[in-house]
Amino acid sequence: MTSELTARMLDGVRRTRAVAEFEEWKFVAAHHRRRVAEIDRSDEIVLGKELARREVTLEVAQVLKVTERRVWAIVFETETLRERTPMVWDAFGVGDIDAARASAIADTAERLVERASWAKLEQSVVEYAAAHTVAELRAWLRRFRARVEPEKTAEETAGAVEQRRVTVTHLSDGTSWLAALLPTGVAIAAAERLRKAARALPAVDPETGEKDRRTREQKQADLLAHWLTSCTGTETDIRAEIAISIAATDLIGYTEGPGVTRDGEPLGQAWVRELAASEHTVFRRLVLDPVGQVLDTTILAYRPTESLRQALHWRDGTCRVAGCRAPVSETDLDHARDYESGGETSAHNLRCLCRKHHNMKSHGHLDDRHLDAPMSYGVATP
Repeated sequence: MTSELTARMLDGVRRTRAVAEFEEWKFVAAHHRRRVAEIDRSDEIVLGKELARREVTLEVAQVLKVTERRVWAIVFETETLRERTPMVWDAFGVGDIDAARASAIADTAERLVERASWAKLEQSVVEYAAAHTVAELRAWLRRFRARVEPEKTAEETAGAVEQRRVTVTHLSDGTSWLAALLPTGVAIAAAERLRKAARALPAVDPETGEKDRRTREQKQADLLAHWLTSCTGTETDIRAEIAISIAATDLIGYTEGPGVTRDGEPLGQAWVRELAASEHTVFRRLVLDPVGQVLDTTILAYRPTESLRQALHWRDGTCRVAGCRAPVSETDLDHARDYESGGETSAHNLRCLCRKHHNMKSHGHLDDRHLDAPMSYGVATP
């Protein structure tokens, strides 16, 4: 069986599953609407009607083997898509998107308050959703909402930040989860500092001569524990850093778009402007042409310059393989056309690939059709 035939068959299976999910949503919503209408027309007292509505939900949940909350979500999300983004609902009906993607879009549509925002969403989201994973779609939706309704998004973020906290959950095996709810920018900076500090640790203990056999994750966990439990544990030359891109017009306040982290998370422009005013902030100008290509100078060498490497990290955001979320800090710069075959060391010919996918490409097992557009192309522009 050829790869093309396999792809067509898998796409057919995917569409069949998506259409089946659509029919389930459609039936559940119609059944719920009909039964609730009957209940509302009855002579029952208010409490009796409310309990009868809950019974309808319970019956559906037990047949589908899902929770009552999930049934309510299907009913609510169906109504949201039909009323606010009918084109998305139609795309769901023909299998272009599945239930998970429809649910993510419905959540964003419900949070948007302007009708113009609903229209912008349905005009652009289906094409993106059909070609990307659910995680990538959710990140795209966060960027979209931050761009089209910045004031509302900032209000929601401010309210969420008020809930910041640290929690400890004890497990049965002698370990516990330490979780902190933090503003996105602070969390990214903390994670980056941990990553850099872990990488800076010597591979061999200078005092004992023993090799450090800990994994990267173990090193980061040990560092965090040391920093939080020792008054001298934070002494290090590693600074917390966060890389943010923002359009010049947004930075000066002419427009109200968000800043965007390398992995595509939106940050409120007010916070980015405050950060920009710090004496510790370093600016790098990145110029893109109208279609998002980095304007660089081709060099006649295998290894790219540091400035070109930084520019490509900004452009790609993550590994370029569709669905892979490996951050650029853990990727290699791969020549699309091999350097030995005349491939240039330029932005046009280079792309970020994680080590696994880079090895697959080097051995002829990664076709270009598996690659996604750079992260900079996926930032919503209303």
